Amino acid sequence: MTKALRILPALILFSCTLTAQNFAFTNGNWYNGAGFTPATWYSVNGALTQKAPATIDSTFDLAGQWVVPPLADAFCSSISENPSAEQQLKFYLNEGIFYLQVLGNTRDGRKKVDSLVQASVVAPELRFANGAFTCTLGYPFLKYEGPAQGVRNPQLFAQQYGEIRTGRKMLGDGYWFADSKDAVNDIWKSVIDQKPDVLSIYLLDAKNSGGKESKGLTPDVAKALLKKARRSNLPVYAHVETADDVRLGLKLGVHGFANLPGHNWDGKGDGGKYALTDDDLKKLAKKRTAVIPLFSHAQTQSIRPEATEAQANLLKRMLNAGVNVVIGSDDPQRTIRGEVNYWFQFGSLNYAQIINVLCVNTPQAIFPDRKIGRFDEGYEASFLVLRDNPLDNLLKLRAINMMVKQGKLLPK
Repeated sequence: MTKALRILPALILFSCTLTAQNFAFTNGNWYNGAGFTPATWYSVNGALTQKAPATIDSTFDLAGQWVVPPLADAFCSSISENPSAEQQLKFYLNEGIFYLQVLGNTRDGRKKVDSLVQASVVAPELRFANGAFTCTLGYPFLKYEGPAQGVRNPQLFAQQYGEIRTGRKMLGDGYWFADSKDAVNDIWKSVIDQKPDVLSIYLLDAKNSGGKESKGLTPDVAKALLKKARRSNLPVYAHVETADDVRLGLKLGVHGFANLPGHNWDGKGDGGKYALTDDDLKKLAKKRTAVIPLFSHAQTQSIRPEATEAQANLLKRMLNAGVNVVIGSDDPQRTIRGEVNYWFQFGSLNYAQIINVLCVNTPQAIFPDRKIGRFDEGYEASFLVLRDNPLDNLLKLRAINMMVKQGKLLPK
């Protein structure tokens, strides 16, 4: 017998819906990439279709509410190595964020998160980079080696650097050193044995400073790593410092950039080395290279109007040029909420473009081989039902009335 249920604020719907069933979702307004289209969709075996199945277990009347694909975080830093990881995973899911990419983690950190996800009935899905690639004593060496040697306050790293720099407790775990093509060959089997989902490399003014202490890879070593990664079918995200690093990454064929050059810039002085030209944006768009801005990293307690204006202008230029902008937080304590709030203050945003970033570009960048981020035949039946129209107010993406993941209704 088919049950017809109207979606109400109380949502007393989930007693038996964590198993895959055939559902009908009627009278909803479904996101189409530019706006919302009234439609009825069915979930059959966890996939979307507009062809009614022979048997429908339940029909949900969405009553004119707005339906968008789930959100994602392409640079999640608040799960791995977090003693409150279980609670943080719940925060992500409650905010409708179903997909996470961790670009810096240890083996133990990944193991703990994997066990939490496996033990949960519902949880976000994750991809891990494992250790990041840099030169000897390059960044993020201190980030991992300092705490491993008992120095947990970053403000004390410089004071005790003489002792820390000789340690290698986290080598091959939080970070990998690679100073030559031979070094890449030597470590590659160990890298693959850890089964990374994605690789994370550091290009920090690589042309001028590659291979120097506290910096990152040289261009030649980065090229050798990309060659290995392609053969192993592993996407690579590059952390960059300058616009020339972006151009190098484009030339090498990285899958994405973990940040924009000058993401920490305060807007003062000459920002020329951070500036991306129209030609740079054209190349990024043509290659569909994922770009994580990390704009909120420039936020401090003091107001930085020059930085905010430059960031707002760059975001608009990238979106209008068709760059594959994705969102990431790189926040050790929070979800993408802080980054979204920061973008919101830019004003004059095209909300349809931003919804594409959050709900389409980012999930597809993290899981490029899956049918997610769109409402189309055969795509995964994963979506959020919103009480209000996010095209009127972007922050209405948080007004979630119902969540469905691969054809299963989640408790909210």
